[in-house]
Amino acid sequence: MSRKVFVLLLAIFVILSSAAAALAQVSKDEVVYAALQADGGVKEIYVVNIYESDETSQVTDYAAYARALPLGRADDFSYEDGKAAFTLNPGRFSYQGDLESKALPWQISISYTLDGQEAEPLSLSGASGKMEGKIKIAVNPEFSALAEALALQVSVTLDGDKCLNIVSDKATFAYAAGNLALSYVVLPGQEAEYTFSFDARDFSMSAIQIAGVRMAMDQDMYKEMAAKAMAGTPFESSVGNLMSGFLNAMQGRPVASFTDSRNQVRAVQFVMMTEEIPEKPAEKPQPEAETGKDANFLMRLGKLLGL
Repeated sequence: MSRKVFVLLLAIFVILSSAAAALAQVSKDEVVYAALQADGGVKEIYVVNIYESDETSQVTDYAAYARALPLGRADDFSYEDGKAAFTLNPGRFSYQGDLESKALPWQISISYTLDGQEAEPLSLSGASGKMEGKIKIAVNPEFSALAEALALQVSVTLDGDKCLNIVSDKATFAYAAGNLALSYVVLPGQEAEYTFSFDARDFSMSAIQIAGVRMAMDQDMYKEMAAKAMAGTPFESSVGNLMSGFLNAMQGRPVASFTDSRNQVRAVQFVMMTEEIPEKPAEKPQPEAETGKDANFLMRLGKLLGL
C-alpha cells in the first residue's frame, strides 16, 4: 500500500469515527426536586438525572451527593468520590442523587399574619379570621447564572369553602373543582414579592408549588402585535428589534448544570413544594361522666358478680 493511499484511508477513518461519535452523543436533562418547609426553608433536595443516547456510551457525571441510586437498568453503575459512572445503553436512563447541599438558585420566604399578628404557618391549622400570606423570592448569588436562565411559576391553591373574599393584585385567578388557584410569574433573574389575603374559616391549605423552567415564546406573534400597535408612530421601524431584545431577556440565558459545571446539560428544571397546612384534627368526643346513681349501681353489680 502506497503512503498516499494509507494517508487517505486514515483520513477517511478519522472522519467516520468523528461522525460516529457525533451520532452517539449523549444528552442530559436535570430535574431538581426540593421539599420546602411551610415558611420556604429547604428541607431536602434531590436530582433526577435523565440521559438519552442512540448508541452504547460510557457516561461520567459529577455531583456532591449523599446517596445516588439508579432508577432503571444500567450496566456497571457506581457512585463514589463525587462521580457517577455507568454504561448507557441505547435509549433513556435515569438516576437519582440526594444532594448534600440545601442551596437553591432562589431564596424563598413565606410568612403569614392572622388578624394582623404574625403567625407560624403550621399554627394556622383550623384558624379563622382575616389572613394574609406573603411570598418573597430573591436570587441566590451562588447560583445567579441559573436564576437568570429560568423563570418561576408560583401556584397557591386556596380552598373555596374555607377562604372567602380573596384578594391578590398581581395574581392570575383560576377556579378549579371549587378551589381558587393564584398564579404568579417571576421573570429570569428578577426578585419578587407577592401578597394574598382572604377571610379564613377553619383554615387549611395544600402545598404551594414553585416551578423553575426556561420560558419558550412565540417571538413572531409578539413582534407582529407590537408592530401593529406602533404602526404610524416614530417607533414603527425599531419596534421589531426592541421586542426581540425584550423577549430574549424574558427567555433567559442558556442553562448550565445545577450539580456541577463539568456536566453538559440540555435542560434543567426545578420542582419545589412546601409543606401543606393540614386540617385541624377533629376533637374526640369525651365520654359522659357517670352519675352518682349509675356509679353506685355498677359497684353493687360488681360485688354481686364477685368483681
